[in-house]
Amino acid sequence: MILFDEEKLHEYVKENKIQPFREKQILYELYKNQNISRDEMTTLSKDLRQWLAEKFQIINLECEQVVETDDTTKFAFKTEDWFTIEAVLMFHWSKHFEWKLNRITLCLSSQIWCPMWCAFCVTWKLGLKRNLDWTEIISQMLFVNNYIKKRFWKKEDWTLRSVRNVVFMWMGEPLLNYDNVKKAVEIMFRQDRFSLSRRHVTISTVWVIPWIEKLIADKLECMLAVSLHAPTQELREKIIPNAKLTHIDKLMSTLSKYERATWNRLFYEYIMISWLTDGDQNAHDLISLLRGQNCHINLIPYNENPVMNFKESSALAINRFKEILEKWGLTVTVRDSLGRDAKGACGQLGYEKLMKNGR
Repeated sequence: MILFDEEKLHEYVKENKIQPFREKQILYELYKNQNISRDEMTTLSKDLRQWLAEKFQIINLECEQVVETDDTTKFAFKTEDWFTIEAVLMFHWSKHFEWKLNRITLCLSSQIWCPMWCAFCVTWKLGLKRNLDWTEIISQMLFVNNYIKKRFWKKEDWTLRSVRNVVFMWMGEPLLNYDNVKKAVEIMFRQDRFSLSRRHVTISTVWVIPWIEKLIADKLECMLAVSLHAPTQELREKIIPNAKLTHIDKLMSTLSKYERATWNRLFYEYIMISWLTDGDQNAHDLISLLRGQNCHINLIPYNENPVMNFKESSALAINRFKEILEKWGLTVTVRDSLGRDAKGACGQLGYEKLMKNGR
């Protein structure tokens, strides 16, 4: 049993006639004190810690590898059925008189690998094995917060540092694992759990229209990012073959419905691949597609790797593309390419496994 499965924990506490306040103490140790070792849970009695050790797992992932760079940390987690998933922490630093850690973003996995076939991404080459359970998603969060605590300790106000932004955009298509993602997101929002703002949790999707409609119906108040990557149906199918299942006009119609229902700003991810997506005509097609929407466009320089045949757009081409969009009133940011050294940047996850398999 998983310790943070509250239903099972509550049953255990009741059956063993443990004082009810102990249940709150256990969950406080996990979520607020960021402890994932029983020995660290010093507010609990030795007897209670021993009972928990006999009956519960704290998390159901094992960290196989941690790769640290200045701006990112990549984690490789082994599941109980021996698959490896990855998550990436991104550190956003600012400098006034000295460097200061401003915020921390976690990009986590929602599936074991990915079924979406995005041609520029390494992960799809691994295929899809299964959805992650909500407990495996939350286990990523708990492990990473414990890592942050040990690496950075406390802020100036003596509160613990922790993940403050979460993006479901690494391994997997989160909307194809909707129920587990929804439950994990709801736990992230709870004040007595991770206490994340609704504007600091983002689900990134490629095209899964029925589940975007489900987001609207359920009023799940997170942010939505769309991996658009191309402004026309023809080019989109070339980059994302699965996009032929849904025409871009239908996608945009559904997103307009989402925008009207939620009043949320939409975020679009657009990959900058040399001689493919970065031309002037591409920019004007994108303007025609998005003009009038309440949206923000993130231009993502393509992260090159030896197993794919695409090239990153030049800085000159990216800046020109950005200027064309801004001239027509669109809001645009060029995404920092964090994590390249650790093969943890967008589109690179799973690289080591492909190399090991000779693919």
